[in-house]
Formats: sequence, structure tokens, C-alpha cells
Amino acid sequence: MTIKTTVIGAYPKIGDGPDAQELRRALHRRDRGEITDAELRKVFDDVTRATIGEIEAAGVDTVNDGQVRWDDLLAPFARSWSGVEQGPLERFYDNNTYYRQPVITGPITTDGQSLVRDYAFAKGVATARLKAGVPGPLTFATLTARDDQYRSIEERTLAAADAIAKEIAGLAAAGARLIDIEDPAVVAAPKYIELAREAYARLADAGHALALVTYFFPPDAVLESLASFPVGVIGIDVRSRDTTAFDRLDAFRTQHILLGVVDARNTRLETADEVARYAERALKLVPQERLVLATTTSLEYLPRDVARAKLTALVEGARLVAGEKVPA
Repeated sequence: MTIKTTVIGAYPKIGDGPDAQELRRALHRRDRGEITDAELRKVFDDVTRATIGEIEAAGVDTVNDGQVRWDDLLAPFARSWSGVEQGPLERFYDNNTYYRQPVITGPITTDGQSLVRDYAFAKGVATARLKAGVPGPLTFATLTARDDQYRSIEERTLAAADAIAKEIAGLAAAGARLIDIEDPAVVAAPKYIELAREAYARLADAGHALALVTYFFPPDAVLESLASFPVGVIGIDVRSRDTTAFDRLDAFRTQHILLGVVDARNTRLETADEVARYAERALKLVPQERLVLATTTSLEYLPRDVARAKLTALVEGARLVAGEKVPA
């Protein structure tokens, strides 16, 4: 049985040649008032369709929509939630990319439909298993620039969790059965691990599988705690920094492990053999049916041709573990 593979987060929005620059041109034209929102939406749809096609062509088992419409991890909700506005630009952790910090101006409320249209479109395109994604409550709370409503980070995190729970319910009603919750703050700020656990208790629902996806930082300080979170999948980045996680994966008795083995922030291309070795190391402590191989984080940090090559290495590495031949 071949180990399953998946992607995390955003895919590069701009392609390699002039024909793949359509989205950049469309955004500039919209800024100048030369096209309508509907026309820009069609371009987003076209790029999303092409993105899903590229991910599927690599042989990835579970795909997403590439988050083509997302300016950054927090943007979809910072734009759509009542009581939240997009604020100043800030560096996104230790990356050379930036995001708009949320500014909370009042009670956070949502109808839970922020991502439903986008998921429904992707569902009509994808032929592989499709998953959805949302930002995590602790990441949203810790990356907020200003909060005029809630008196503490605890209140802010739980308010974000309640809103995210509504978004998850909306996605589930639209057919999403697997939803990534991208929450790097859980490992970036381990002092809040108990607060994070409380927040995730508000997200749990037996109707769909939730994946707590961490990245950028090792889970070492909170690994055993993560094993008690009410989610079906835990995502762990084992490439960005040194980690003891490989020797402690048996802490996860029932959860699936989404193992980030392809470095999505480094243009160096892994070989299939290298990916297979990471998988074989993990298999010493995790049954094959509970192991999923993935990129460490969003591939948007890379040129699109490199992203495609990394997905090929990911899939071929998974096949090597099963003893399948890979193309020369």
C-alpha cells in the first residue's frame, strides 16, 4: 500500500512564463478600474482550475484549491468577519513575506459562509479527494495588531474559535469532509498550549475530520500535548528546524500524522530517495495507514516550476516506500 500524500496551504499563484501571468495582470487592471469584480473573479477561477490540475497531475492523493484567492493566511476572515478589519503589514513569522494584521473593532461574528463559494467551485473541478482549509484560532489571536473588543488573549482566541467553528460547519455543509486548520502559533507560542486545547474543543465535530497543521517551528515542547487534542490529524514540520519529533511519534496513538518532509521554503529539490528515508524513519513508530506525507507548509514561497518538481519528489518518494517503481 502506497503512503498517502497531500499539500498544505497556498500554491504559487504566478506561473513560469508570460501565459501564466494572467492573475498579476488582472489584479493590476482591477486596481486601475479597467475590469470588474466579476471579471477578476473569473480569472481567479481559471487560475484555481489550473492549480488543482497541476497538483493532481503530480499524483497527490488529497488536494486543495491552492488558496489562490487568499492574500495571506488570515485575509479571508479578516475581510469577511464582522468586527474585524485588515490592518498594517507585518512580516509573517521568519519569512520574507508579509500579511495584513487583523484589527478587532467589535464582537467577531460570521455567517459561516466565508469560504463556501470557493470550496464549491473547487469541488466542481477536482477529481482527487479535496480538502478545505481555515486559519487556526491561536494564530489569528496572536497575530492580531489591535483589539478594541476583548480584554485578553484568552477571550480573543476563544472568540476566534467560535467564529472558525461556524466556518467549519459551513464548509462541512458544502461537502468538506477533511479540513486543515493551519495554526503555526500552537508550536510558535507553546506557552498557550492549554488555551489552544480549549479553543479546539470548540471546533471538534464528528461529522468531518479536522487536521491541526503546524509548521515553521518544531513541536518538541508540546508534542505529547498535541496527542490529546480533539482532532483526527496532526501536521508536523520535520524539516524547518532540528526536532526530536521523529523519536516521539508513538505519542500519537490514534491520530493520523501529516508529516512535512518536503521543504516548501527552500528551492533545493529533494530526491524521491530522500523523501522515502524520512517516511521509513517515521514508520518505525507510526503504522503506515496513519502516515501521510506532505510539504512542510505552503508552496507559495517557491517558483512554480520548483513547486511542481517538489510535488513530484513527494509522490515518487511515497511510491518508493511501497516498492513501486518511479519514472526515470
